[in-house]
Amino acid sequence: MNKELVINAEEQEVKIALLEEGKLLELHREVFNKKFSVGDIYLGVVKKISYGLNAAIIDIGYSKGAFLHYNDLGFQIEKMLSLITQKKILFSQKGDRSSIEKILYPGQKILVQISKEPISNKGPKLTAKLCIPGRNLVLIPFSEKISISKKIKNTKEKSRLISCIKKIQPKEFGIIIRTAAYSKKEQVFKKELFFLRKKWKNILSNLIKLPPVRVLSESSKTSCLLRDTFNDDFKSIYCNNRFLCQEIHSYLSFIAPEKTSIIKHYRGDIPIFEKYGIEKQIQTSLGKNVPLANGAYLVIEHTEALHVIDVNSGMINHIKKNCTESERIDTILKINLLAATEIARQLRLRDMGGIIVVDFIDMSEPYQRKKLYEHLKEKMKNDRAKHQILPPNEFGLVQFTRHRVRAELKANHHDKKHQESPIVYIHHLEFILETLVKDKFHKGIQLHIHTFVAAYLKKGFPSIQHKWLFKYKKWIKIIPRDSFKYTEYQIFNKNKEVVSSKRN
Repeated sequence: MNKELVINAEEQEVKIALLEEGKLLELHREVFNKKFSVGDIYLGVVKKISYGLNAAIIDIGYSKGAFLHYNDLGFQIEKMLSLITQKKILFSQKGDRSSIEKILYPGQKILVQISKEPISNKGPKLTAKLCIPGRNLVLIPFSEKISISKKIKNTKEKSRLISCIKKIQPKEFGIIIRTAAYSKKEQVFKKELFFLRKKWKNILSNLIKLPPVRVLSESSKTSCLLRDTFNDDFKSIYCNNRFLCQEIHSYLSFIAPEKTSIIKHYRGDIPIFEKYGIEKQIQTSLGKNVPLANGAYLVIEHTEALHVIDVNSGMINHIKKNCTESERIDTILKINLLAATEIARQLRLRDMGGIIVVDFIDMSEPYQRKKLYEHLKEKMKNDRAKHQILPPNEFGLVQFTRHRVRAELKANHHDKKHQESPIVYIHHLEFILETLVKDKFHKGIQLHIHTFVAAYLKKGFPSIQHKWLFKYKKWIKIIPRDSFKYTEYQIFNKNKEVVSSKRN
């Protein structure tokens, strides 16, 4: 599988698109100066105990209290609290750890890590089972256990890796050996452990600060994605920001120095997401109805914790009038298999979580239902989110759960209400352009505008674009933007600086 990473750095955020064979598979957003990201570690304060839920509400500086359940305290909680208070804390008596109020109390300081970002009206979800992830290893403070990825199947390689780690394992630290560690040498692990322990020392040095305070920030979204997913399937990394290219080059030099040549700095006038067709895929893939390659489509309905997906054949030349029963059954199976492939992609792309119920087209043959189930499991295999899939039930429904750690991704649909008249809109544009072209400091003007409007301005001869040339004696370059709404525009000068804009 050929994979590409396309990174669009804007003023306020960075958008990262992961493509597989040219098809959008994942879309991530990183807002600058954003707090409360998954993986961040905070020194918080217990705000109150929720006895009914056996949980604590922790103040980490968010407007709403963060949620820490009893099951997320971990066996190492005694050592952690002893470290923070500089006093020996023991829960030795039987029953001392039976509930959260026996361990924590309001006003107590505690180290916590964000396991789920704030979503909707809920605060962040926390865990006290701290971990500091690297490319090949994960460092677990207050533990001494060595674990290894289940994806490493080779018994000899498992034994070799565990033997390597035992030699260099620091005292009072557990280690998880990740899949990427396969066939790596001991020297690589030593180097990585040095950096991971350095991060832990930074956390310890920050414990003197007054809580609530962030004591360790997770790496940038780009670095995290490369750390967790980068492999030989990646053929290109395109980025439109020189400094971000340098950061990626620096990180790849550390984890895969032989692959730094795949980094490309994009300098084109057409926005990078437009150039590689990502905006168009976002608009077609994130709506309520998602088309499939054979004319069938998915209907996706969302609630807070439940998502329902209906597979619809579309009835467009799929089932011929005079087809046999076996042909009809075979056609339905093909539609369901294609739908299962797209559903696996949609879950990753939208980061859908909670309970998902899929209503596939009814199949009477048990072997077909089994084939569909196995196909869906295979397509979900590369999904890094925890999930569990149940076989199709007697109603033809497939149910599964998927763990979500961020807010679900949704498309920005164009609002057709309250749009101004096209003639008024064009006159408004002409007034802005005339003002700019008269200013001798603004040269090489580019007009970025919705695709339909761009087509209208370029249509025919002489087009409106040509008329502007005759009128202003300057050529105004028009760049279509799939992501813009109908009345949005941005005007850039030759230095790619925004000189005028209207964003809804």
